[in-house]
Amino acid sequence: MKMKNLEKIIKEAISSNKCKIGTRQVMGSIRGSKLIVLSNSLMSRNKSKILEEAKSAQVPMLNYDGNSVQLGRLCNKTFRISALSLRIGKDNEIQELLSEFGNK
Repeated sequence: MKMKNLEKIIKEAISSNKCKIGTRQVMGSIRGSKLIVLSNSLMSRNKSKILEEAKSAQVPMLNYDGNSVQLGRLCNKTFRISALSLRIGKDNEIQELLSEFGNK
């Protein structure tokens, strides 16, 4: 169920062009984001930079329980995605998603 909800939010963001894909893109768009999704294969130094920025901007983060290939597939892309920022989604949907994945 949690994957369906995540997939729904991601597809909605991609179709309406309300997301940024990739570490550099995410770093530049944290302030306007509603949710950051990180794969477990993101390099630790990049992860800590994004974490720090997201915390200061009070943007919730979701640690996706899969690698960058799996996150890319979830986004219906043919390439790896280590980080993704979403600028769309209802607050209650995002909170529900975070609690499903065990993130706060």
